Amino acid sequence: MKLLKFTLVPILGLLLCTSCGGDGDDTPGPGKPEGPDKSSTTGIGQFSAANIFSRNTYLPDNTAMQGFNLDSDGSVWYTQLSNTNQAQLTWVRAQPNKGSTEMTANKEYMKLTYFGHGTNTALEEDGADRYLWAGAYGLCNAKGQYWNEKLVGRVKYVKGATVKTSECDEYYYIGDYTDLHPSIDADNDLLTINYGDSKNSSYRCFVVYKLSEAKKAPMTNVTITCTDGFQTDKPASTNQISVVVRCRDLTTLKPVAQPRFLKTGYGASGATYYDWQGYDVHKDRLYYTEGQSNYNLTGSFYSGSSYAYVTVFDFNGNIVEERTQVAVVSDKDKLTEIGVSVFGALEAEGIKVYKGKLYLGYTARGITAENTKHYQNIFVFDPSSK
Repeated sequence: MKLLKFTLVPILGLLLCTSCGGDGDDTPGPGKPEGPDKSSTTGIGQFSAANIFSRNTYLPDNTAMQGFNLDSDGSVWYTQLSNTNQAQLTWVRAQPNKGSTEMTANKEYMKLTYFGHGTNTALEEDGADRYLWAGAYGLCNAKGQYWNEKLVGRVKYVKGATVKTSECDEYYYIGDYTDLHPSIDADNDLLTINYGDSKNSSYRCFVVYKLSEAKKAPMTNVTITCTDGFQTDKPASTNQISVVVRCRDLTTLKPVAQPRFLKTGYGASGATYYDWQGYDVHKDRLYYTEGQSNYNLTGSFYSGSSYAYVTVFDFNGNIVEERTQVAVVSDKDKLTEIGVSVFGALEAEGIKVYKGKLYLGYTARGITAENTKHYQNIFVFDPSSK
């Protein structure tokens, strides 16, 4: 589950553009959000069986997925934190589950240790090889959670392997920032990195590069601060150290864009905002989602509704698709009907635009009243045409 939220404020009719982010727990109290925007072109205000891409997929760890990526071979790649060791991300390869019964035979995966929270990751296809781009060299906090990633690491998939944060194939540096979360739009040669800027902590910040340029950027040695678990094999260690890492230096490149926007206030007056749950960049649009499960909001499957929203921005930080509620997430009757959750317990977990469609990921609990394990679901819609 993610502990971060997205929210924005219009300034003179548009939103500023520069830098920020970070995964932190600033959860607002529950409230009744505004209803779906019927003018939305994403179609997320409506739902039918045609919107079900994959459902009820059980991953190796009984936890929420952090996000997902789609592969041209038809696979779905999931990332999830371990339920016993939050220093470990499990990167799972599975197939879409088109039926209504649970899919549990997902045994193709590798383990990434001491990286970070994995809130947003990117898949790169290189011939028969697959690479995951994810935030790396995070800090372990007092709860044993890893946040504040300092670099982006690129890791080749090897079934059954375990790779430490210090063992990536390559690293990418964007400056003295934290909480790095990448997105790749290979068709349009774009690499986007969401980051936290301590000097602009009210803003959600992004930098967009040409992917081809980023992969050829000059190398440099960077000194960063992280915790020493990857050296001591003590996942809960909060002892901070300085390490020198050889990186691609993206500060030498001219960015395609640097959008940013305020974290709260971008919806209707009085709107309630929820945890940030992922973003994706496609062409000249930035798509992101926020949401919380009724379980996370109240601690009970039986209280209230779950909520999820999508907003679309351009590369100047302007809203081009208003903050719109994903209607099915708050519809307990529909979620029961499609066999996903009798409790209406859905948490938004990832967003992708792929081959002309918008994919939204959710972790559900309560396929039946007795089964409260975490199951992963992906719904598909038409992306914004604005």
